[in-house]
Amino acid sequence: MSDDWWTDARQDRQIRGLREEVSAAYEYADRNSRTLQSKLTEVQGTLERRIDRLSRSFDAFVELSDLRTEMAVFDREAAVRKETRRLLRSLARDAAVRKETRRLLRSLARDAAGPPRLDLTDCPGYWLGPAAEALSALLRGDAVSAETRAAEASRRDEARTALFLTLALAVAGRDAEAVPWLARTLPPLGETVTHVQRRLWVACAEGVFGEPGRSHVERRLAEFVEELPAAAATAEGRAWAEKISSTGGSGETSRLPRILRDQPALTAPAADAARLARLRALIEEALPAAEPPPRGADDAGPSEFAKLLVTLVDEGSPDEAPLIARAWELRQIIENGAAAPPKAWDSPGGATRALLRGDMFDGRSPALRLLALRAGRRWIAEAADDLAEKASRPLPARIQVRVRGFGLSIGPDGPDSTAKPEAGIDAQYATGSRTDWAGLAMTGAGVSALIGTLAAGLVGLAIVAAVVAAGGAILWIMQRLARRTAAQNAVREKDRLIRETRQIADAFREHRARYETLATSVAKDRDAILTFLG
Repeated sequence: MSDDWWTDARQDRQIRGLREEVSAAYEYADRNSRTLQSKLTEVQGTLERRIDRLSRSFDAFVELSDLRTEMAVFDREAAVRKETRRLLRSLARDAAVRKETRRLLRSLARDAAGPPRLDLTDCPGYWLGPAAEALSALLRGDAVSAETRAAEASRRDEARTALFLTLALAVAGRDAEAVPWLARTLPPLGETVTHVQRRLWVACAEGVFGEPGRSHVERRLAEFVEELPAAAATAEGRAWAEKISSTGGSGETSRLPRILRDQPALTAPAADAARLARLRALIEEALPAAEPPPRGADDAGPSEFAKLLVTLVDEGSPDEAPLIARAWELRQIIENGAAAPPKAWDSPGGATRALLRGDMFDGRSPALRLLALRAGRRWIAEAADDLAEKASRPLPARIQVRVRGFGLSIGPDGPDSTAKPEAGIDAQYATGSRTDWAGLAMTGAGVSALIGTLAAGLVGLAIVAAVVAAGGAILWIMQRLARRTAAQNAVREKDRLIRETRQIADAFREHRARYETLATSVAKDRDAILTFLG
């Protein structure tokens, strides 16, 4: 019986061990299954994304092939663009055009002969052909042919023709011939401007088109400001005043004690004077731009114009334009991250008023600031007058301040009186005499009791009487020391009060003396600003 029990127990242990091994194997298999499932899901997601991208690329490739078939019928328009690009490449022989422009236009040799004579097949309704013929004629000096071709191109699309001739002549360095077309490309400005109008605005300010170009954009900006509705002009004047008020404003107040910096009557005139001085400095920084240096080979204007020209030419005819734009989109899908199409010339360039305000206060170009200054002279003059008036207000004869917790009226010669604050300080540090009398009473009672108990031979009561007498004496001494300390503290506090009021009065007097000089500089700054504004 004993052997059977031992055998059964051993078999049970073996069975439990096998069960544990099987359970562990199941858990291991389950973990591996979950891990494999996770990796499989990730791989499937990656594969799905790749397959989806490949599918979209394939669809885009097929659509692009169909588009090219459709665009093949525009072979004459493509030939016009090809010849136009050839003409534009020839413009790069001008030494004033920077190297980047020559690279962009794939320039020909410097010693190329004259501009090529074009013989383009006409594409009805497409403006580029006659515009390119007009440009070629202008470069050859054939004014009659240029006028005829330009008139035909303008009849088909006046805006693009004017822009093409303006940019191309500027790239060629023929600024004088570009100015008449500039007047059409940069018409009277509205509340917003296009991308190319802003570029021309900047180029004119920086002298790319010479003095005629500067005069033209200045006239356009002046017309825009003058034609603003009254409410809009008032709002813009406030915006300019806020911009002016947000600059400077802490020049003379830093010398004042901290307690006086919270006095608007003292700090506001100095802050307004500092703002007026900063406004004058802004204007003076722009004055050298009144005589811009002649355009050189490193100017950015022609390079920007070359990019705009490429965009304008590659835009295609009216029937081609949607197909060309779609081809750009498909090419981006196929090439997965290809360069985006260039910014359209007629895309939004910004709000005119915001750009003008930014040129005046936020920009770093003196030429643009000078234009903004001349266009917004009315708002500048109003702000200068307002700041000068505020900065010239007389300072108060006396100021109300709180020193050491007490209100005082202080003038340049000091406070009216410090008697009341000094009395208040004495009251704060005063101590009563009751504790003194209590200590003396305890001492007297203790001494009397001590004598009586000693005479009666009561030693225990004598000790108690001695303790009472000693306690009363200690209390009287401590109270006298506390009263002396309080008196000393009161004296020190009154000294601080007098010293601080004297410092405030001295600072006030010095500030008033500086203010007299400040008033003189305010008048000079205002007169200088109004002189600059004409």
